[in-house]
Amino acid sequence: MTLEHDTVRETLIDATIALMDEGGLQAVKARALAQAVGVSVGTIYNLFGNVDGLVLAANQRIYADLNTVGQANIGPIEERLAQRIAQGLVGDTARDRVRERLLGLSEVYVDFVAANASRWSAVLTFDRNRSTAETPEGYVEQLDAMIGIIGRVLEAAPRCADIGVRHQTARALWSSVHGIVTLTYFSGDVATSRDRTWALIVILVSAVADGLFVEPA
Repeated sequence: MTLEHDTVRETLIDATIALMDEGGLQAVKARALAQAVGVSVGTIYNLFGNVDGLVLAANQRIYADLNTVGQANIGPIEERLAQRIAQGLVGDTARDRVRERLLGLSEVYVDFVAANASRWSAVLTFDRNRSTAETPEGYVEQLDAMIGIIGRVLEAAPRCADIGVRHQTARALWSSVHGIVTLTYFSGDVATSRDRTWALIVILVSAVADGLFVEPA
């Protein structure tokens, strides 16, 4: 792929995300994208195979942005945890540390959704199973990176000492929080939905953290 094609490709991804922000996934149409970027509709198909391929590339970018935000907040989460322990608001135990770190990451995720509600709704709306588009290179790696952030927190949990168990637990936790956001955040009033979403996440994360430190029967 030439440098010019790389530039057009990235510009089309930018335009796709902009259309997602304006009107969700239903606003992403080949003709609207071509007009916004100043290329032919055929260029979209040449570079991405079809519009679904372009949407997948945009989704990959959004996942990458979430990963960047997650990585950037690891330090602040640790600082807040240390402050809360010093203030006596959180116990200085491995279980409490894992719980607070997981809640911190969950809060980062919910904040990201709140700041990017329309584009995240578009990510959730897109049905990969019904698409014929080829999954972009690095797409799965972005998802694995998000799960990896959770996995590193779980290293302190005795029941996640095995790397395979830890990875599966991290994946299950990510899927569960993601499912709560999918089912509750985008229903009804945004402020009410956010409060309800967060209440459910706290219940889930607290239960998981408790379970990870229970000795097997």
